[in-house]
Amino acid sequence: MNKWNKTICQRKKPNRGAAMIVVICVMSVVMILSLTLLMSAYQMFATVNDEGKDELYYQQAMSFSEVLRGRMVSSGTSDGMLDELKPHINTFMGDAATMKETLKSPVPSGSAAYGGITLTLDKSALPGYLVVSISVDDGDAPMAGCTCMYKAQKAAGTWKYTFEGYY
Repeated sequence: MNKWNKTICQRKKPNRGAAMIVVICVMSVVMILSLTLLMSAYQMFATVNDEGKDELYYQQAMSFSEVLRGRMVSSGTSDGMLDELKPHINTFMGDAATMKETLKSPVPSGSAAYGGITLTLDKSALPGYLVVSISVDDGDAPMAGCTCMYKAQKAAGTWKYTFEGYY
């Protein structure tokens, strides 16, 4: 080996592991970016699942509100829990001492798709009107709800309700 080849080989030896360090650094950066992307995708889908449950509870509140509306404005009777509710509401409207009342049904057992329903009856907002707030909870906290107003008139000893709208 001549003198020049020997000095070139000796010069390259100190730089021999530098490429491996650069490769490890680049792989670390790629791995961190991949984990960041994975975590953001997880967070996005976790939020979507929560919004799906909120939407389900909102639909339950609106469905209950529509059924209650149909029963409140009709004069006929049929089977079901809402037929027990209307006489209770009539008694509430006739009681001058009680201005606000809350009725609660428990969360149905064995069903994760439905929440418990809470009705708040309020006649103190406007004279001659009944405000019904319907909220659906998951057992701990209210998740969704709606509020509707009925005009209440007593004629010939019976209460008549006219739906005024949601607010």
